Amino acid sequence: MEAAERREALRCPVCRAQFRGSRECSRCGADLTEPMRIAARAWRLRQEARAAIREGDWDEAANLASDACEELGTKEGEALRLIGEWMAEHAEG
Repeated sequence: MEAAERREALRCPVCRAQFRGSRECSRCGADLTEPMRIAARAWRLRQEARAAIREGDWDEAANLASDACEELGTKEGEALRLIGEWMAEHAEG
């Protein structure tokens, strides 16, 4: 995830302040536990998609990246999904 995209994705859903590594928003006091969990799950799914790409498991890569995008849509996740889908359709063997 690019730095600008990461900053946008990790903002308080209430006041849009950037996350500061705390479970409570530094600006409005909102509980950020669930948004942080969502961001972490999406990150893990993208990591798993990368691993599937390295292993040549294109369908799995596309599925994992798609799941990541459902959790927290990012350009990086969408790119991983497209790579997996394209390779699944066009890879030999």
